[in-house]
Amino acid sequence: MAGIPFKAALFDLDGTLLDSMYVWSRVDEVFFAARGIPLPEDYGRAIAGKSFRESAQYTVERYLPGERWQDVCAEWTRLSELEYAHNVRLKPGAMSYLRMLRREGVKLAVATALTPKLFEPCLRNLGIDDLFDAFCSTEHTGGRGKASGEVYLLAAEKLGVAPEDCAVFEDVLAGVEGAKAVGMRAYCVRDSHSEKDFDAIARLADGMIDSFDEMRAHHAFAPSPRCVIFTARCEGDLRAAYAPEPGDRILCADGGWKLARELGVQPELVIGDFDSSEAPESGAVERHPVMKDDTDTMLCIKHGLRAGCERFWIVGGFGGRFDHTMANIQSLAYAASRGASAGMADGFCRAHVLKDGAMTLARRPGKLSLFALGGRCRGVTLCGALYPLENAELVSDFPLGVSNEYAADEAEISVAEGMLLIVQTGDSI
Repeated sequence: MAGIPFKAALFDLDGTLLDSMYVWSRVDEVFFAARGIPLPEDYGRAIAGKSFRESAQYTVERYLPGERWQDVCAEWTRLSELEYAHNVRLKPGAMSYLRMLRREGVKLAVATALTPKLFEPCLRNLGIDDLFDAFCSTEHTGGRGKASGEVYLLAAEKLGVAPEDCAVFEDVLAGVEGAKAVGMRAYCVRDSHSEKDFDAIARLADGMIDSFDEMRAHHAFAPSPRCVIFTARCEGDLRAAYAPEPGDRILCADGGWKLARELGVQPELVIGDFDSSEAPESGAVERHPVMKDDTDTMLCIKHGLRAGCERFWIVGGFGGRFDHTMANIQSLAYAASRGASAGMADGFCRAHVLKDGAMTLARRPGKLSLFALGGRCRGVTLCGALYPLENAELVSDFPLGVSNEYAADEAEISVAEGMLLIVQTGDSI
């Protein structure tokens, strides 16, 4: 954790990690409109920093005498749960920052006023639930809000870290006040709904940021090493499939340790059920039962994601049983769906999975093909190829992008929406 001035980071969700305040604006409008009441102008600011329960109690006492706060909470949950489960996105830089902290050994916790029923499916959908060591809601502190600081103390206790070694990331004044009151660092992630309090927050907070990338002003960011996963089979030239990079973290899926040994590479961990290969006689081994949901390669992907890795490279993965090849491609898609870059090579073929992004590939002998994974890819653009594409749509049941050729030294590929499989084939790749 060199350069990081805290041992644990506690994250609020709404407006801090999650770009989600629009959900509550809609909920408030629908909720009050259903009762024939105009949305109070100062309502959002009045409940900022309050727990779910406190917000409901305030709403009942101020505007809805005769209603029960429990029923208000249930209605809010019903109005918002689908949006949280499927559509809420992360704030800029949040994913990379969480993974960087994870790689550096910083313990991570959620400290939120949201109920678990809302935040648990949201974090799963975003692919970040495995990054946290603890989850705390104001529900777990008797419904008391952020200003008390109790939810942060609970998170610190669960992590086993002293309050003075914790940093809290918040977007509202009450949260910053609560964090400072219990002796923690506090960083404010600016969100427009708290704009009126920015001056007051700035006087208390240890820093204010618009993007998590701006935390570079407060501490160094460690580089992101590549996670390399050796599978048990490589059809082509092993040395063409794996070109070492400084800092590579090496995992082996089951018998993949034998391929790593051929190259003189020492894995940090061998993971598998060892149903088709014996385990190595030395080194770290993580055994799993044969009857399991995850393939050995997927176990490696998940291990790397939990460790904070953002780049994955599978060595081998093609050839042999077609179902194994498909499983490895789906493992790449799993990593890409969680914001990581993911590729695979065996010396004959290379594959990359790209989700909602862009990449550049150097020209190689052979063909270049693009396929839609899991439905449709919209806004597909391909430059530097014999058959270019511009803002095209690829679908999973028609191979429009197969067997293209390079027309330049580089191919530039982007997809606005969807999961794109990029395959390079040739005699020496």
